[in-house]
Amino acid sequence: MKRPLLLLFCFTITSLTACGFHLRGSYNLPSTLKHLELKINTASALYLPLRDSLQQAGIQLDASDYTLEILEDSLNKQTTNTDSRAKAAEYTLYYTVSYQIKNNDNKTVSPERRLLLRRNYQYDTTTIVGKTAEEETLIHELYQDAAQQILRQLSSFKPATTATP
Repeated sequence: MKRPLLLLFCFTITSLTACGFHLRGSYNLPSTLKHLELKINTASALYLPLRDSLQQAGIQLDASDYTLEILEDSLNKQTTNTDSRAKAAEYTLYYTVSYQIKNNDNKTVSPERRLLLRRNYQYDTTTIVGKTAEEETLIHELYQDAAQQILRQLSSFKPATTATP
């Protein structure tokens, strides 16, 4: 009885790897990015999630041929719905990140990329404490998602043949 179950397990694992399935968070990064310098304001809330994601992907954050430069990251909150008393009933959080990759000569080798992430949440004035915690959780998730998206985009990095200043 154990043999057919073992064969089924092996077949399932083999078919998953054959179809290109990869665990979330595992990226096939180009060897040129195994060492990368990270240029970001350390006071930015994106700094720690991005640094940790890059290190978990096996990237050494030290002097290198390439620099990942975060040009902008901003978080905005907008009211998207109001209740009958004209009080905010729903908010949308917008998080924008733009970045580029430069070489040692400070020339851009990858065009500027911009990410826009958003999260909606309902706001109830009777549960302000819970909603504040929910908002903080959503903001933290935005930073984590931005770091993962940057890493995903880095996996397709190919230096441009003509560098621009």
